[in-house]
Amino acid sequence: MKCTIENITNKSAIKTLFYTFLFNTLIATFLTGIKFGGGFLINFIISQCIGLSICTWVLIAHLFFENAAPALKAVLVAAALIIGTLCGAFLGSYLSGLSSSILFEKHSLLQLLLLGVMFGSIITYFFSSREQIAESQAQIQEEKIKRLTSEKKAAEANLRLLQAQIEPHFLFNTLSNVLSLLDTNPQKGKSMLVDFIQYLRASLLKIREDKATLGQEMEMIRAYLSIFKVRMGDRLHYKIDLPNDIKAIPFPPMLIQPLVENAIKHGLEPKVDGGEILIRAIKKDGILHLEVVDTGMGFKAERESGMGLSNIRARLQSIYGESGCLILEENQPHGLKATIEVPHGKP
Repeated sequence: MKCTIENITNKSAIKTLFYTFLFNTLIATFLTGIKFGGGFLINFIISQCIGLSICTWVLIAHLFFENAAPALKAVLVAAALIIGTLCGAFLGSYLSGLSSSILFEKHSLLQLLLLGVMFGSIITYFFSSREQIAESQAQIQEEKIKRLTSEKKAAEANLRLLQAQIEPHFLFNTLSNVLSLLDTNPQKGKSMLVDFIQYLRASLLKIREDKATLGQEMEMIRAYLSIFKVRMGDRLHYKIDLPNDIKAIPFPPMLIQPLVENAIKHGLEPKVDGGEILIRAIKKDGILHLEVVDTGMGFKAERESGMGLSNIRARLQSIYGESGCLILEENQPHGLKATIEVPHGKP
């Protein structure tokens, strides 16, 4: 039998010994069937001794000549089979009460060696095949882990790219608004610039992190809305409804803000009297619902095709797979309701 150190030191050792015992038992049954030896009990004892002896000697050969050339290993295994057969036969004859002198009878000794080598070769091939299969499976598993790791890194890089596309979009729009106000209303422009600087100080580092909490994200949204409140005045009203028990839930950054920006740009700004934005989080049946509801112009095609919404869907797909989604629907009697649904507890 091909018994390597791995067979002895890992969990498959017991299984290997069981197969050895079972195979030796089959040998004893076979020998008894062809009327060889002195009955099943004697054949059973001798077969077990020979099998375990072969296993031991093959193990010794592999232990001391692990890095030997294949040809030398084949010679060593053959020698181990012969030595193992002889040692096992002597031990078996002693345990079964037979006289060892029978081994010196040429015909019986030759038969014993032939049977030992034949069955030993079969067992060695069997366990060698099992080891090769195990090694192949280990290599496949290792390749699978490498592939998954590579895919994860690619997904993370893609998320970084998508996030990098969102950040300048918000930054440039805000700076453009500040510049416009500095020409038309310097006091409001200065106030917005101050709010914008405070927003950057409080949130820029968090925006670039892989993870945030809902509480942190909502604080950034609140600062974001205060910037637009300066510009729109009484035309913008907002409310953030975030229960205390879900503030600490991990949540990817920069997923909610594009929805709020979308609501202002396409919903409230084009409307003469503006409107209201309601942002709320609801946890129900293992699903986290994040809603951005506005009372603006309602559902328009440009909302569906915006870069921010496309990036949100792409990021949800990368992070949550099919478990995360973005739903857009009419808010009755007017406006739009955007809902992000993700499994509760995932980062």
